[in-house]
Amino acid sequence: MSFSAEVKKELAKNMSGARHCQIAELAAMISMVADIQYKDNIPVRLKIATERSVIARNISGLIRKLFHYLPEVSVRRTGSNSRLYRMMVTDAAMVQKMLDTLKLIGQDDIGMGVSEVSCQDMKISGLITQQDCCRRAFLKGAFMTSGSISDPNKGYHLEIVCNNDIRALFIKKLIREFDIEGRIVRRKRYRVVYVKDGAMIVDMLNIMGAHISLMNMENVRILKDISNNINRRVNCEAANLNKTVSAAVKQIQDINYIIETKGIKYLPENLRSLAEVRLEAEDASLKELGEMMNPPLGKSGVNHRLRKISEIADELRGL
Repeated sequence: MSFSAEVKKELAKNMSGARHCQIAELAAMISMVADIQYKDNIPVRLKIATERSVIARNISGLIRKLFHYLPEVSVRRTGSNSRLYRMMVTDAAMVQKMLDTLKLIGQDDIGMGVSEVSCQDMKISGLITQQDCCRRAFLKGAFMTSGSISDPNKGYHLEIVCNNDIRALFIKKLIREFDIEGRIVRRKRYRVVYVKDGAMIVDMLNIMGAHISLMNMENVRILKDISNNINRRVNCEAANLNKTVSAAVKQIQDINYIIETKGIKYLPENLRSLAEVRLEAEDASLKELGEMMNPPLGKSGVNHRLRKISEIADELRGL
């Protein structure tokens, strides 16, 4: 099971006990995956379709709790391992009651005859998301039906797919009220609200009530941070080692050049003794070189004398 499926499975188990939150959650779900059929400008049929059984059960359960009504359910196989779950509300009075309760506002003029309107094209009243808990429930419902989240082991990406700009902007605004910066991108004919920051995705899981998934993601993030810190330290130490080795090679080349052109005695006594120690201990660090001197020298003292030797070698080279 994918991480996204695990999150939705967890969310499906955590249905709110408050009626106003149940309304907000169902309003989000219906508004994302349902169509309304109108006849002579009157809503007569509600059609809901989803490919996930857990979402179908959730929607059906919320309709039963809120309206004491069981929608007609049918299942159609669409592939070797996939099914399409359809729910129908065919009682016109019940359809109208649901639209009124869920505060889904249709177009002013649908027209005469028979027509069908996607619920994503309908407006959502702000009354549905007035309370903080209802905003959480709405985001949960929208994610359940139209959202996904990547495996945190591979990357951080949470998204909710919408049919139009109005719905995408509405969801982005709700997310922003929890101090989460969502972005909108066009993907073919859809608008996708997405979050890519790992910490903000953790906050989204907390907002929606997926606490177990949140902990699982946090564990992955911690392990990745530890791994990244170790890699950074190893890379830093490797870079420092390469720098040290390169500096030592240059120092030895300078000393050997002085010996070949002028002889070791060309160097002053204080530089000559350090040059001899460097030739004896080619891999030693500045600190180790200083400890091998008599009397011992500090790192800055060793570094200063080696620079003097390098300057002398450069002068002999005519640089």
